[in-house]
Amino acid sequence: MTPATVRSWECGRTAPRGGRREAYRQFLAGLAQHNAVDVPGSAGARPAAPVPRKAVPPEVVPRKAVPPSPPSPPPPGRVRRLRVLGAAACAWSLAALWVILTCPPPL
Repeated sequence: MTPATVRSWECGRTAPRGGRREAYRQFLAGLAQHNAVDVPGSAGARPAAPVPRKAVPPEVVPRKAVPPSPPSPPPPGRVRRLRVLGAAACAWSLAALWVILTCPPPL
């Protein structure tokens, strides 16, 4: 028996059958007898003891999100390399375009 199975029984989506039904009935009867939990307002019913609440530790309290710091600028050497690479790509593209436009078409 999984917790999901028992949850579906308690929600009313499914019902236990066979041996599981009997075992679940005995479990609930023993639980009711042990805790003396009856239908509220019935004879012999005890009020359930309140469950004490735990205080939330201060480190668990959510804090405001801190915006990320802006990225640091790239080093000057890298900027220089990228500029040279961009200029070379532009020059090769213009050279290729010049060759395509000035060469006669093949026969």
